[in-house]
Amino acid sequence: MNGCWQRRHGYWRRARHVTLLHGDAHIWNFLLPRDRHNSVRLFDWDLRHPGVAADDLAYMIAMHWYPDRLQRLEASLLDLYHAVACEHGVLGYGRDDLDRDYRSSVLWRLMTPIWQATNNIPPVIWWNNLERILLAVDDLDCRELLKG
Repeated sequence: MNGCWQRRHGYWRRARHVTLLHGDAHIWNFLLPRDRHNSVRLFDWDLRHPGVAADDLAYMIAMHWYPDRLQRLEASLLDLYHAVACEHGVLGYGRDDLDRDYRSSVLWRLMTPIWQATNNIPPVIWWNNLERILLAVDDLDCRELLKG
């Protein structure tokens, strides 16, 4: 775990590739436009904090989707995210960097259902989140990150 932890928190020491995170990015916190002339709106920013963008991506994608949807959409959404980030000025952050950060964030998301369970979130929520994130950890071979 030491290598994974050092990489994850190394961003803070270097202040690189850190952005404002929503902290609770899931489909219920998005307002979708009725027409193409408006844009998607993200609300409920109570858990905002600085961090690595892959954390919000892992929460929104890996925490809430089962493997069938992950296998169909995950890679193309990460590709799109990376392309748009680069178009908007992100430099020195390759697609491989995003993959490593995403896998690290998926592994870190194991803490979310534990926190939910200990804070009296109903089991119908935290149990399903635990199941989905464990499946994502296996699918992405995130345990490999724990090997220092």
